[in-house]
Amino acid sequence: MDRFFWRSLAIGSIAGGLLAVAGTTFAQEVQQTDSPQDQLNARVVDANPTSNAMEAQARVTAKRKAQLSVEMPGRVEAVLVSEGDSFKEGDVLVELSCGLERANMKKATANLREAEEIHGANERLAELRSVGDLELALSRVRVTGAEADVAVAAARVDRCSLRAPFDGVLAKRHKREAEYIRVGEPLLDVVDPGALEVEFLASSTWLAWLDLGAPFVLHLNELPLQIAGELSQIGVRVDPVSRTVRLKGKLSGDLRGVVPGMSGVVRFEVQPGE
Repeated sequence: MDRFFWRSLAIGSIAGGLLAVAGTTFAQEVQQTDSPQDQLNARVVDANPTSNAMEAQARVTAKRKAQLSVEMPGRVEAVLVSEGDSFKEGDVLVELSCGLERANMKKATANLREAEEIHGANERLAELRSVGDLELALSRVRVTGAEADVAVAAARVDRCSLRAPFDGVLAKRHKREAEYIRVGEPLLDVVDPGALEVEFLASSTWLAWLDLGAPFVLHLNELPLQIAGELSQIGVRVDPVSRTVRLKGKLSGDLRGVVPGMSGVVRFEVQPGE
């Protein structure tokens, strides 16, 4: 019995020692391994050890982009563009079903024509002194009122069409034909792929040497391209937690194939002593 007891105790001690060593090794590995976000931040703020380059993770964005909606509720009658289609500023992208508004426009136009005819007849009668000055003046006022009604009806009809605010491409369509849309609901996402920029976070220590117009090179992840650019905007505040500042740069050169959402590495060459 004693022999069994001492043998069990020895085995337990050896097993406990092995577990303690494994636990210590695991804890050291956990402490030495950064999270993906920590690794990203490290790449943002650290210099390239093989050169004087400073690098940061960046993404390509559209300088001009918008989420379009309608100014009046209604049923979508036609979406005239598909995702990926290009358009020009002022092109009609969506038509709403506006039978009532167009009928009111016709009625207002007819009333204006009637008022103009009456006023024209009164002017001819006034030359013959067959109509009073008051009647002539009232007919002129009726023409002015009818013109205002036509302008109001035309503005309502114009809101039935959603037009492009700038030259661009349709990125996303939120509604389809025959669906009802309310004021303020997103209908289309549009971007201008010809006006691209890059934005990224950098260590606040970069502010000691970074100036507007500083040149950089963007190395894209998705395409084997190196695009030149220059710093166009420096954030007005530093995040006190991450100690980073938001930066933006404009790209130059051939941007064919480059679209918003692509990512890469921005590299600044820092002169010795900076």
